[in-house]
Amino acid sequence: MARSPLALVALGLVAAWGVAAFSAPVLAPHLPLAQDIVHRLSPPSRDHWLGTDPLGRDVLSRILYGARLSIPVGAAAVVLAGGLGIALGGAAGFLGGIVDETIMRITDLMLAFPTVILAMVITAALGAGIHNAVLAIMVAWWPSYARLERGLVLAVRQREFVEAARVLGASRLRIALRHVLPATISPIVILGTLDVGHAILTFASLSFLGLGPPPQVPEWGSMIAAGRNYLNQWWIATFPGLAILSLVLAFNVVGDSLRDLLDPRLRRV
Repeated sequence: MARSPLALVALGLVAAWGVAAFSAPVLAPHLPLAQDIVHRLSPPSRDHWLGTDPLGRDVLSRILYGARLSIPVGAAAVVLAGGLGIALGGAAGFLGGIVDETIMRITDLMLAFPTVILAMVITAALGAGIHNAVLAIMVAWWPSYARLERGLVLAVRQREFVEAARVLGASRLRIALRHVLPATISPIVILGTLDVGHAILTFASLSFLGLGPPPQVPEWGSMIAAGRNYLNQWWIATFPGLAILSLVLAFNVVGDSLRDLLDPRLRRV
């Protein structure tokens, strides 16, 4: 990764957002819920670097606290979706037969729906809230991991080292966990890194539509929604949007760099 300055910048940006989220109580100049009606809709100034919203709350403070919610939610959704997809896809590829047919037909059915629309429908059915949003993203995204894992398992289970373990008397469970699964991790990690940014964007979309956390909770999507009625006060929606843009773009670049790093066929000589 040191050969790519862009990858280092992206990795540094992700690390900076992580530090900012962790240190939000120290870095935030104001409390995220503190209202100052006298200075509502104030433009960026020395007292409020990124301005204030319709209730006089400091935009910078709310962005920093919003990172404490958006980043963990995106990571948790991807980990849960990846774990479920690996389990189902691995079982389908390794066991085959009726298990493979059943899981893959369910996967095909899930993939027939756009993931964002499916996440919105699930969240609307379960009710607005952080946990329901994470669950909706997980349900909408596990099929892509299952299909990828199944293909990887089918490619690996006939390799020589797997056949050698089978000849030496290793059980099917040991072969699956000790030999097949580790050989399929790299592509899953790459896809997961790319999907963290997409999960953050999807969570912001759900919050923008009122399907995320309550309006008073600092969250980037709801902050953009609060600014759509105040187009003259451009800072209300612009800075949360730039936060989403920077973090999603950084995760995409890091994911591409990991692909080059972990796939020997794509490494530069």
